[in-house]
Amino acid sequence: LFDASVTAPAINHFQQVPTFFWVALGVGVVLTEVTRINTAWQSPFEASRLFLLKDDHVPGDYGFDPLGLAKGKSTNDLKGIRMKELNNGRMAMIAIAAMVGQELNTGVNVLLGDAALNQGELANLEAKCAFAADEAACSKAFEAAMATL
Repeated sequence: LFDASVTAPAINHFQQVPTFFWVALGVGVVLTEVTRINTAWQSPFEASRLFLLKDDHVPGDYGFDPLGLAKGKSTNDLKGIRMKELNNGRMAMIAIAAMVGQELNTGVNVLLGDAALNQGELANLEAKCAFAADEAACSKAFEAAMATL
């Protein structure tokens, strides 16, 4: 992705992604939010007060179910499934935060470290890469570790 130009610990990836990606992502977010607002919220010009949801709207239900997973499920089942999905999302956010924290602490990319660990090269990679200001050193260490695979 991006011709492997996004490197180093994950905390630094945002600064390395090309501008076109951020523009496209911004346009996508705006379109999604406009659709969400039009689907869920009452018009402020027609409602009795501001910030009211439509009476028939169920939070989180935007009619997107291409596989038909919600068909035939009771309201209680759907509430349980939604809660499980929220909890899974929260757990994923905690996991990503932990991975970024580990990368900041050790200076070694989590995924690259896993590949090198399988070959016993993690200590070598850590020594060459930890807190290195020069990304070329990290890249060379990674290439050396991958050459042994």
